[in-house]
Amino acid sequence: MPHADPPRTLVVADGEEIGRAVAVLLGGDLAAGVRTCLRPDHAVAQAQAHRAEVIVLALPSLAAVEHEAPALREPCGGTSAPPALIALCDAASVGAAARLCRQGAIDDYVQHFPMPLDAYRLATSVRIAARTRAQARSSRAAAVAGTARHRPVVVVVEDDEALHALVAAMLESAQVDLVFESDGAAALDRIEAIAPDLVLMDIGLPGSDGLVITERLKATPGLAAIPVVMLTGEARFETLVRSMQAGAADFIVKPFTRDALVAKLGKFLPAVA
Repeated sequence: MPHADPPRTLVVADGEEIGRAVAVLLGGDLAAGVRTCLRPDHAVAQAQAHRAEVIVLALPSLAAVEHEAPALREPCGGTSAPPALIALCDAASVGAAARLCRQGAIDDYVQHFPMPLDAYRLATSVRIAARTRAQARSSRAAAVAGTARHRPVVVVVEDDEALHALVAAMLESAQVDLVFESDGAAALDRIEAIAPDLVLMDIGLPGSDGLVITERLKATPGLAAIPVVMLTGEARFETLVRSMQAGAADFIVKPFTRDALVAKLGKFLPAVA
């Protein structure tokens, strides 16, 4: 059954073939919200007209993405928040895309090879971007109210101690405090005691399932607003959908680079970027 209120999505492409292909891949429950702009120089006007919540930049290079992004950051059509920007990039440009995420130029990127694109990954990114945009509005409101921490705290729920060391090393220079929890059964109590700014949650945990913990966290008053980024060893569509259904805000696939980790956390914790 189609989604009742799909995010208003604008696909900006510099050619009819790629524009049509991306629009087709964003079919299903997202189709009703998708519009296509085949003239990048008209993107701002079309984003305003469509009141875009998410913009997919299917442009030939990340240099073109970086050029177009600032103008597209303005709130559209009287909305209170700017649209989320997703860039398509090839394998050689992943590092540059991660840099753009860290800098706040874009919100996410989807790696692809020559056609066809990965429909599941792209559609999932659009859904997550729309959700993240809504959460960002809530975060800004909390910051105005004076409830944001000066130095954010991240709870990492992961039973692999080697990964603890890896995450700690990757974030050594970031302005963030890390708390590690290996026992899935104790994770929710630890999260409730600390009230962190973000949770990195492994899906496969001894003693409990990361998705179940996330569902319980999202059902707990006072904790539901904490963004959860799922750690997964696979990017299967079913796994990503289950993560979103559990209430996760985003996901990162293992193994990951420091740039990818910092980019993901920076979406929710500006101090990390």
